[in-house]
Amino acid sequence: MILGQGDWQFEVDENWGQQQISDVKLENAHALVQDKDKILLVTDNPANNIVEYDFSGQITDGWGTQWPGAHGLEIVEEEGETFLFIVDSGWIVNPQWDGVSTEAWDSPYNKMIPQAGSVAKTTRNGRVLFSLGHPQTLGVYTPDMPFNPTDVTVASNGDIYVIDGYGSDFILQYNAQGQFIRAFGKDSDNPEQSIKNGHGITIDRRGEEPLLLASSRADHALIWFTLSGEFVRKLTVPGAYIHAPIFYKNHMLAAVCWTGDKGKPEDNSGVVCIFDESDTLVSVLGGDLPESGTAVTNNKGSFYHCHGLLMADDGNLYLAQWKAGHLHPMKLTPCVGS
Repeated sequence: MILGQGDWQFEVDENWGQQQISDVKLENAHALVQDKDKILLVTDNPANNIVEYDFSGQITDGWGTQWPGAHGLEIVEEEGETFLFIVDSGWIVNPQWDGVSTEAWDSPYNKMIPQAGSVAKTTRNGRVLFSLGHPQTLGVYTPDMPFNPTDVTVASNGDIYVIDGYGSDFILQYNAQGQFIRAFGKDSDNPEQSIKNGHGITIDRRGEEPLLLASSRADHALIWFTLSGEFVRKLTVPGAYIHAPIFYKNHMLAAVCWTGDKGKPEDNSGVVCIFDESDTLVSVLGGDLPESGTAVTNNKGSFYHCHGLLMADDGNLYLAQWKAGHLHPMKLTPCVGS
């Protein structure tokens, strides 16, 4: 199956790995990072929050049980040592699930129920070094403001940026030691500059100065800020419930969990959007390339709900999907010339 348009076409590798028969199971596949010869996936399966794969697709390890709502993952190198930042969004599998309810969010018997989220810095093998302070304990949030973070990114100076996309939609900045600096991303005077269901955060280093780039998923948008939290610009992608992108060859590749009108996401309608150096949409994996200003759509059958992306050192694109029948990551190989 070949997906995409123009110079950005990919073929799904149907033979990658034997994960479906593995004893290591997933709930939802959320985010991917690479550590040398391994691909790490974060998942909210309570039995193993981190799953490790080699490049043939074989599972080499599964570990971690203390992050039942595991959702975001960042990997950093500090003085030759590797560390992880693991984001728990607070959504957990309900031990009292009635076996039926999956979107009855106010029900005590729904499959997923909320608790406060957390962000931890760990060693490469998952030993916790510190956890970031809950914004309520820092005096930033009031008791009625939920904290359910979705992602984290780290700047070159070590500053840590957390996006509270399932909670109160602020970006929370901490220094390298985990000490709180500021909160931003929600502007009551300029609602169009505010994050709505922030689903991913990263550093855009393509320009002269690095910028913070955040998803505003419910608003079909990406928003850029300075590293000190000042609004820079916004890119609206009609029809796309878009996540923060990864970067490759000065292009942005962004997972889209659903397509559909605002407030009306369509199930099993995920795509991957690819933007050029000018942030112009040039390819849609799993859908047709829309005319300028028209909505991104899914051609049905390619993906479920695209959630996390990794462009690995082997030159291939790896995709993690939410609510995809416990599916392990997919490998997409660039077509010749792409």
